[in-house]
Amino acid sequence: MAEFRKDPITGRWVIIASQRAQRPRQLGAASPTRQDEPCPFCAGNEAMTPPELWASRDANTQANAPGWHVRVVPNKYPAVENASQWHGSSDNFYQAQNGVGAHEVIVESADHLVNIGALSEDGFANVLRAYRARMRALRTERRWRYLLLYKNQGDRAGATLEHIHSQLIALPHVPREAADELNGAQAHYLATQRCIYCAIIERATRERQRLVFGHEKFVALCPFAPRFAYETWILPRTHAAAFEESSDQDLLDCGRALHEIIARLNRALDDPPFNYFLHSAPTDDSAGPHYHWHWEILPQLSRAAGFELGSGSHINAVAPEQAAKLLRDVAL
Repeated sequence: MAEFRKDPITGRWVIIASQRAQRPRQLGAASPTRQDEPCPFCAGNEAMTPPELWASRDANTQANAPGWHVRVVPNKYPAVENASQWHGSSDNFYQAQNGVGAHEVIVESADHLVNIGALSEDGFANVLRAYRARMRALRTERRWRYLLLYKNQGDRAGATLEHIHSQLIALPHVPREAADELNGAQAHYLATQRCIYCAIIERATRERQRLVFGHEKFVALCPFAPRFAYETWILPRTHAAAFEESSDQDLLDCGRALHEIIARLNRALDDPPFNYFLHSAPTDDSAGPHYHWHWEILPQLSRAAGFELGSGSHINAVAPEQAAKLLRDVAL
């Protein structure tokens, strides 16, 4: 089983998951998987994955068979495992805990697509429905405190299989990056009685320097202090702490926004590798009125190097105002 280990100096948790080395790999220099081997995520190859947890499928089609549009399965090579209990160990110096959690794969199309930008707006909405369904299901288990939804597209972004998919991990603790965000948002709210994300949306729409587009329900913007060139966030205009409370109409509107920003990034940057992830409230709803769910999309145009790894800070050669203008002006 995987194991959480805590660094005794910084308090940072890492996951030691040796079984992940067994994953099949189509992408990257260390790829032993032949490109002409069957893809486990394509329709007709359902037996190559664990049994499905959820699927959007045509009427009168059976589970674990063709006829689906979006399909969710347990990760065959999980970073964490859905065991019954979470227990720890300590030798009064090093602290470790067994790697309990849930790790799922959302296969975003039955067709062998390698860029999620090939989906229609409705296709994006179908994927978002899968995200919502599985997050709603997992948050009912009181063992999990945080749900992290993320996507790696392209070798440089960490993908091992090219067929479009994303992943959802349920964790028994709030990870440090999300906790820092939650704490910062709470500090701002206590000082001003306002959500800092709502304030960011207001400033972006008023000043427009870092605004990529503003739809009726969602905005896309380049944040003031981006870690990566062309980093972009998508936020709902209406304040909401948890993505999984979104309505069907919210998902349609969000799908439209995601579709557009991926299209703009693909057109402007020639189909870049990227990561995106969803930051939403913890499962115990402890965020309260100070938090605001959102997507963060991070193109991977250059690798983190010595300064970034040694300092924890980032050097970004593209100002967000410049990035927003390029994305805003691109012809679709």
